[in-house]
Amino acid sequence: MSSPAFATRHRIGARAFTRERKLPLPQLVKFLLNLRKGANQDELDRFFEVVCDQPLAESVSKSALTQARAKLRHEAFAELSHVLVEAAMRGLPMRRWHGFRLLAVDGSSFLLPKVPAIAAAFGQAGEVTPQARFSRLYDVLNRLVVAADIEPQSVGERVLAGEYLPSTRPDDLLLYDRGYPAFWLFAAHAAEQRHFCARVPRAFCAEVQAFAAGTARSSVISLAPGDEARRQCRVFGLPTAALRLRLIRVRLKGGEEEILITSLLDEEAFPTSVFKHLYHLRWGIEEGYKKEKCWAEVENFSGRTVHALKQDVLAKVLALNLTAILAWVPQWMTKRLYQERRRDYQVNFANALSKMKDNVVRLLSLETPPDLLERIVCAMALEVEAIRPDRSFPRDIKSTKPKRFHPNYKRCR
Repeated sequence: MSSPAFATRHRIGARAFTRERKLPLPQLVKFLLNLRKGANQDELDRFFEVVCDQPLAESVSKSALTQARAKLRHEAFAELSHVLVEAAMRGLPMRRWHGFRLLAVDGSSFLLPKVPAIAAAFGQAGEVTPQARFSRLYDVLNRLVVAADIEPQSVGERVLAGEYLPSTRPDDLLLYDRGYPAFWLFAAHAAEQRHFCARVPRAFCAEVQAFAAGTARSSVISLAPGDEARRQCRVFGLPTAALRLRLIRVRLKGGEEEILITSLLDEEAFPTSVFKHLYHLRWGIEEGYKKEKCWAEVENFSGRTVHALKQDVLAKVLALNLTAILAWVPQWMTKRLYQERRRDYQVNFANALSKMKDNVVRLLSLETPPDLLERIVCAMALEVEAIRPDRSFPRDIKSTKPKRFHPNYKRCR
């Protein structure tokens, strides 16, 4: 049996090894922006090594992380991202298409932790793995997430697209895939005086069917709402007047034809020939989701509450936007350096993102090394890749099993 003195010494020794430090909100924000992928305690230890600039620095516990993040609104990351994107648009000569900022809208399904509270919050229950609907308003030319939503799958993609409109600007052009076209959504664009271009199914309406059956490459139509479209417009408080829109036929490389519908009616300013490339630019939002899922591992959550997963998602979106803006200078350098070559070159974004790990913490500290930003920019500029516009490969789906991140198991780094 242990003596009282030994028991006292044991309690004192155990207390000495207990992390009791609190995690201040500024450090919590930097921690969540640090592109976390590993186990929480490992990431906390590594974070404080960077902050304190010494190995095996005194860290905080996972419990301290949980307590601190309960005091931080997840919306703060969305607001910071909005401020960042607006500042970039004002301060940098960002890429545009015929004077427009190109914004693509698309949604994706993301896997969530299998926790009853999370499943209930997203309208799912039972043994299935819960999923959420992610929606993005994405600047495809500048690789910036302008707005991000995390909603139950019962919330429609078109509804989320309509909610983005009030926050867009007159010089924005919105791109949509074929799942989005609806008369009420087009009417919402007209009400907000916003331009759009969307791929439309051939069975969308009689006017589209007639155009698809003909041979004309472009035609301006008057699109009137049917009974269901009128009902939807009344629900959203939108006018039901007929819309003048333009249909465009695009022939793909394999001979397939797709029909686009747009509010850009001026044939002289926007000839039919430019729309094939314009719609192809929408693919940038698909690449944006790849960055989130594969490179930033946005489904690798650090908590098991709705609040924590929304913090994780929006923090990584902000980190991706920071990376895209920092990559603007090395991209400009790359364009100047390789301007005499046959192909254009671009910064390797996966490599640029890897350069941000830990350096996000250093850049946001009060004592940032004076040449750190220059070294990051130069490191990004050294890793470039050729742009091959017509390059394509068939999808090689090796397994139907989704990639999962289990909170009770973290792979070694």
